[in-house]
Amino acid sequence: MKCGLTILALLACTAAAHAETPYERDQREQLEKAQREGTLSPQVQQRLRWEAEWRAQHPGQALPNAGQMQKLHGAEIQAQIRAGGAKMWADRQAELRRQHERARADQQRQLDARHVRWTPAQWQQWERDYTLARKKEAEDYGKAVALSGEMARQEHEREEQEKLWKQR
Repeated sequence: MKCGLTILALLACTAAAHAETPYERDQREQLEKAQREGTLSPQVQQRLRWEAEWRAQHPGQALPNAGQMQKLHGAEIQAQIRAGGAKMWADRQAELRRQHERARADQQRQLDARHVRWTPAQWQQWERDYTLARKKEAEDYGKAVALSGEMARQEHEREEQEKLWKQR
């Protein structure tokens, strides 16, 4: 759908030297409908904004192709990528904090159910144990991913060898 809308944007914004075909008219109408309904993808919105800026700054000049337009706006693209990465990192950190708070609350409920109060030193030890357990989980996950990749590589090699044997 996003790719289709990108094509729609390109078709709608390029000056046609020929009469509009039924397909082009349909594409233009779909783009206009998406604009009215506010359902354009961020990529299409960005492309439309870039094209509007180009027309305002370079009246009468032909629009650059998509690759040239991306090159002209490389700094903006990089900033968006960095911002997206920072947002993902912040979201992950917030999720880890929620998990930690949930685990600590669960531990407190268990202690309350047994009418036990921990000292600050005991809570510090629980924090260390929790941190070590999360690090171990992360290491195990990394090892599992590496192992999975290695198994996939070996399977691919085996399939390639079978193909070679069948070709003989």
